Parts: sequence; structure tokens; C-alpha cells
Amino acid sequence: MIKKLFWRLKMKINRFWRSWRKTDEKLEKQDDSLKTTDWKFDFSTLPCWDNRDSVPWFYDKFYEIPQSDALCCIYSIIEASMCNYIGFLAILKNKAEPKLFLNITHGINFSDNFSVNEKGNLIFLRAQIYDKATNKAECPVLIIDIEKSLFSYLVTVNYNPCYKIIELGDGVFGVEADNYQKKNDRRLSIFSKQKIDTKCLEWHKLDDIGLLHKMIF
Repeated sequence: MIKKLFWRLKMKINRFWRSWRKTDEKLEKQDDSLKTTDWKFDFSTLPCWDNRDSVPWFYDKFYEIPQSDALCCIYSIIEASMCNYIGFLAILKNKAEPKLFLNITHGINFSDNFSVNEKGNLIFLRAQIYDKATNKAECPVLIIDIEKSLFSYLVTVNYNPCYKIIELGDGVFGVEADNYQKKNDRRLSIFSKQKIDTKCLEWHKLDDIGLLHKMIF
């Protein structure tokens, strides 16, 4: 009986691992162009950028937002645990003379999951926050309004990063999940049916983003 249960558990783990690798390989082929940028900014001045000198398998993702003349950078991304890739956040403005708008390297980590609305003022990110007291992690959708310098967030049941936020209209957004992952992840499947109405969210000053941990836990 124990051997049978162990065998079933092993098969589930192997199936989960294969689904992750398949999705990772597909995304890696699609996103090679996002690993560099032509913005003339000295990224080596960012905190924790020099981590790559000691850990050479770090990588970065650059998402340009031409509508709002901005650049979102998830940098020094590393596989912190199995299939859990996280890094730090930097947002720049004004491509002609780039200036750092926002930089987060403490308390909140980010996967290379990025979405933006059509106007280019709302950035949707998958954050990861750990609470030592409860030994619990949450992966909320973090929404940053780079026009009004505000942020909001949405805590979900989902921990899977294989999704994008899509605009449905009138401030309402949906979740477009990877089909292969959705079939094998019940939480992601539930999350994919959720709607995000930005008019119903509570918004906070961007200066208070360091309080996000307290807001969630």
C-alpha cells in the first residue's frame, strides 16, 4: 500500500516537473529579445545588480512601454527554489534621458511576469512576499500606476507565475493563463476565471509600497 502511494506521488511530481520545464522552455524561446535593452542607463548602479559577479547564472528581463515612455526591468533573476524564479524591480522613465522612477530590492521579490494596459500607465507584476512569523508566502498581483504614483494589489489563491493580465475594458482586467499549466494546476485554473476591477481596488501612495507586507499579513 505504501509503495503504491509513493509511486503515485512520484508520478504526480514528475508530471508537475515536466509541465514546468515545457512551459519554461517555450517562454525562454519567446523572450530572448527581452534580455537586453537599448535604453542608455547604467544598470550597474542599481542595488544588487553586482550579484551576478558571484552568481553568474543571474539574468534580467526588460519590458519597454513606449506608450508612457517607460521601461520595467526585473533584474538579477535567479531560481531561488525549484521553478521559482525571482528578482528585483526597477522602473525607468524618459528614454531620451532615463531616470530611475522606482527600485525595490528588499521585502518584495518579483518573477519575470509582466503585463501592462493599453494606455501604458498600469503595470501588473507578480510579487512574492514572505512572512517569517507565519512561515507563509503570498504571490499577489501588484499593480503600479506610474502616471499617478499609486499602487494596489490583489491577493489570490494562485502561486503559479504562468499567466498574463489582459485588458477587458472600462478598468476591468482578466487573467490569461497558460493552457498547459492550467490543466495541471487547480489554483491557476481558479485564478484564470477571476476579474480585476481597478475601480473597486484600494489604492495607496507609491511611497508606502514598503508597507505592502503589513497590508497583506
